[in-house]
Amino acid sequence: MQLAIDLPDELGRQVLQHPNVQEFVKTAIERLLLEEKALQQRTIPPKTHSLIGLISGSDIEEADYKRHLESKYL
Repeated sequence: MQLAIDLPDELGRQVLQHPNVQEFVKTAIERLLLEEKALQQRTIPPKTHSLIGLISGSDIEEADYKRHLESKYL
């Protein structure tokens, strides 16, 4: 299969410096697809996902959190 893509000039020049452009692009795309698949498989459970950013923008500092944990568990 042939595929045509537009690249920014500098990126295109860098790709064309490789001795086997076709193999280089094929390998790069395969790696990207494998990384994407691995990321999709590492999905965060819904309950954990709901906690992301929960306290952003608050006045809570890491030291406050550590004090809380110490008082709760020690």
